Amino acid sequence: MARATSAESAERVDQLQGMILAGQPNTACLTFARQAWGVSRAQSYRLLKKAWAQIKDDIDESGIDRQELLSWSIQTLMAAAGQAMQQKNPGAVVSAIRQLDHMTGTGYNSHRGYGINRRKC
Repeated sequence: MARATSAESAERVDQLQGMILAGQPNTACLTFARQAWGVSRAQSYRLLKKAWAQIKDDIDESGIDRQELLSWSIQTLMAAAGQAMQQKNPGAVVSAIRQLDHMTGTGYNSHRGYGINRRKC
């Protein structure tokens, strides 16, 4: 199979970036690249890495203040937890609180380390 031109590769990276931003998981993107373009797994992974790098560069260029983004995310999660409580949806409440704990590191598990402490036999 003939090698892709740089323009074709850039177009492929853009298409993968669109899939990522639409919420597709990495495995779906890799599968799509292999089936649609007939590239190897390694090449599809390289294209995917370029797409992720392009997303990161776009975010960095936008000048988003990370503290401001974190504040907005916390506010959104707190609102989601409040709405879930009003709808009597305990699973969604726990999920929002768990995500807040993960983002801020202020919860019970954040002080114990990353996993469940188990006794060694």
